[in-house]
Amino acid sequence: MIDYSTTQNLIESMVSERIVPGVNYAFIKNKQTFTSTVGFATIYPQVSQLSPFAEYDLASLTKVLATENILLKLYGKGKLNFSEPLHDFIPEFTDRRVRLFHLLTHTSGIRGWIDHRDELNHDDLINAIIHLPVTDEFEHKMRYADTNFILLGLVIKKIYGRSVQEVAASEIFVPAGLTETTFKPVISDCVPTALFNGQVLQGVPHDPKARQLGSDCGSAGLFSSMEDLIKISKGYLGLNPNILPYDQDVVSQLFENKNPAGIKPRSWGWDIRFDPESHYPLILHTGYTGTLILLDRVKKSGLILLTNRIHPTGHNQIFLTMREKIIRSFLTENDK
Repeated sequence: MIDYSTTQNLIESMVSERIVPGVNYAFIKNKQTFTSTVGFATIYPQVSQLSPFAEYDLASLTKVLATENILLKLYGKGKLNFSEPLHDFIPEFTDRRVRLFHLLTHTSGIRGWIDHRDELNHDDLINAIIHLPVTDEFEHKMRYADTNFILLGLVIKKIYGRSVQEVAASEIFVPAGLTETTFKPVISDCVPTALFNGQVLQGVPHDPKARQLGSDCGSAGLFSSMEDLIKISKGYLGLNPNILPYDQDVVSQLFENKNPAGIKPRSWGWDIRFDPESHYPLILHTGYTGTLILLDRVKKSGLILLTNRIHPTGHNQIFLTMREKIIRSFLTENDK
């Protein structure tokens, strides 16, 4: 029987305490799934009820659900081993030390700051990213950065001759039957996010880079529903071994720390947390908009949390504190 009552109370308290307008969440435990929907989709310019079928701007979950899954498919077929230099795919990137696994584990040391970034058009932003310098943090520090996965998206474009978002749709989502996982959602199906230029964004990525780069953005821009996220999460947990485009041996490698000792643990793409008692790795990824997936392959369990925490404003530090409490609570209750 699924019982994450403390975690559930923490999640729902975010609505009652007005930390977020509404939340969809799910617990997975072996063959059981519990889902719930609480609160509102919007509070501005008017209040509207939240649907259990709503589609969310997943933000950085795009990295692991879209971009990384394409690369893992190639890895599973022996077409990549992630030791390839980025330079082999993008010759304009001249530092030959940086390998694909550095991008996947956020240990590339590539500086992320671009002056006046949000004012650049598609081509200028791509050019700026390709020419970012590698800092002394290379192989010495895990610094999470969208830049790494934008570059990986360009690698995919070089391999396939199509944009990363086009490839993700045709190679990952359509074969898996994820009909509500898309870069081109029906606007009315989407939970609105933040205000931008006086208008509430709906069905449009909140991330400015995703809007600038369009289909070439491998770091953000994906929308999905709870139903689809439960489906793909079961693939990672081994409960539905056929939904991912690679075998379960590759999946099992995701639940390993890929970084050397002394550097913050990280898998390919995914963050890592550890079981409080047995200390084996779980995989975790969050999105700026208020999304989260946390998966335990050993216990076949998981938490999916979808909120619109940036509605109507993106300044919401209280949510980040509460998110960490929710993660820790789940880990504790999951261990019972």
